[in-house]
Amino acid sequence: MRILVVDDNINSLQSLCLVLKDLGHEPTGLQNPTEALAAAQAGRYPLVITDIRMPGMDGLELLSAIKSDTAARQSDVVLITGHADMTTAVEALRKGAYDYLNKPINARELSAVVDRCAEHQALITENTLLRTDVDVVIDIATKELQHDLDSVRHRLREIEGIGLVIAESPAMCSLMQEAAILHSDPTVAVLIEGETGTGKEVFARYVHYGDDKVTTPFMAINCAAIPHELFESELFGHEPGAFTGSRADGSPGKLEQAGKGTLFLDEVAEMPLTLQPKLLRVLEERSFYRVGGVKKREFLARIVCAGNRNMPEMVAKGAFRRDLYHRLQVGHLLIPPLRERPEDIRALAEHFLRRESLRKKKSFTGIAPATMAALIHYPWPGNVRELENTLERAILMNNAELLRPEHIQFLFHQRNTQPPVNTWNTPLPHEDILTDAATPGGAPATAPNMSLTQNGIVLPSEPIQLEGIIDSIVLAALDRFEGNKSKAADYLGISRFALHRRVQHKDKN
Repeated sequence: MRILVVDDNINSLQSLCLVLKDLGHEPTGLQNPTEALAAAQAGRYPLVITDIRMPGMDGLELLSAIKSDTAARQSDVVLITGHADMTTAVEALRKGAYDYLNKPINARELSAVVDRCAEHQALITENTLLRTDVDVVIDIATKELQHDLDSVRHRLREIEGIGLVIAESPAMCSLMQEAAILHSDPTVAVLIEGETGTGKEVFARYVHYGDDKVTTPFMAINCAAIPHELFESELFGHEPGAFTGSRADGSPGKLEQAGKGTLFLDEVAEMPLTLQPKLLRVLEERSFYRVGGVKKREFLARIVCAGNRNMPEMVAKGAFRRDLYHRLQVGHLLIPPLRERPEDIRALAEHFLRRESLRKKKSFTGIAPATMAALIHYPWPGNVRELENTLERAILMNNAELLRPEHIQFLFHQRNTQPPVNTWNTPLPHEDILTDAATPGGAPATAPNMSLTQNGIVLPSEPIQLEGIIDSIVLAALDRFEGNKSKAADYLGISRFALHRRVQHKDKN
């Protein structure tokens, strides 16, 4: 161990250094305490042994200077004192000296004190290393924890957030841009309208989350699922004892729980008519009262509403307040049904196929052209939700490389028994002309003389049998393409599956 020895008496200094060297240490002797302080500050001396009485700077002053210096304060200081300096030695201990030695110095006592200092310095070094290691470990653990937290937030955003949004059609891309604009201003109320299954909640979450790392809550309420008598308490909360059966300590409502996030009111058309003026006041004044309360509470969240009913018609009938409807229309998004955006049908079907094949460990890698044509021509009364469920069932019940028409045969059986309902008074695509209906008399009739002109169809004067005409057209198309059903179906603008069913029906008859 390196030891700095300070004593103005040259004989004592040399003797002390000699003993320390014999004990296996590396002593450095200095007579001048000022030079000794500079040496202690410049080099690492774990132990400094100094006499108390020295000219210019005594031992106590040297001790104070060493303990106040950043570079030298870790050094242990041992004072050499005579019997007359015992009071001074005690004061030195109070000032931070490690120990003291009485004159004349005993070699055994010197060795014991130096050994204790060596152990003390070893502990200091070990603690320093441990502290450094702990800082490094903490830094590494902090980075790993931050990475895990970011990963969890990303997964939570996928689960609770918007996940993957597929929008290929121009109408949906335009709606996504409008939703992004609405996301930037949380004070604007948003009304999302569309048929069941079109993805209204997906748009509501996009308005809330946008493309940012949003951590504020997204609170959702299904207005149709809450009894009318409990709706006000559920939305506004209540004070203690506000009504019979209320909680003794009161309860916050969804307006409070949403904080600075978003409150999503699904099926807002089902909200009790008596509460609609209160919701309007919340939107206009950005404040509310709990049920039975007198304290005004600030509302900081965004309100997004969704409805699948014809709300303009409800307003006209007085079933929904006109002023609230117009207030919600500041941020208005109208989602078109899936049948009006075939580009999305293709993209969504491919996405659902990949996802469900991976989840169910099936071999599907693509969708056959005839199957895709059938999916695109189907009217999808249940919209995206029905498409998703259809793909999931088809993949669950089958396994192949391509999704073929027979894999979705159940869809058309359901269509015959459950025709689509148009809730938005918009024209549905024409029903497929290839049906299973039989012609009068049990057999297809022959096509009468009729022709197609630029001005339309020229019908004969005698009555016609539509089923026979359809069969004749099908047979003509098959002959045109030498029996190739896929080409004939494309030529007729129908699915191959529908063509196959028509041929089967004709053969049976």
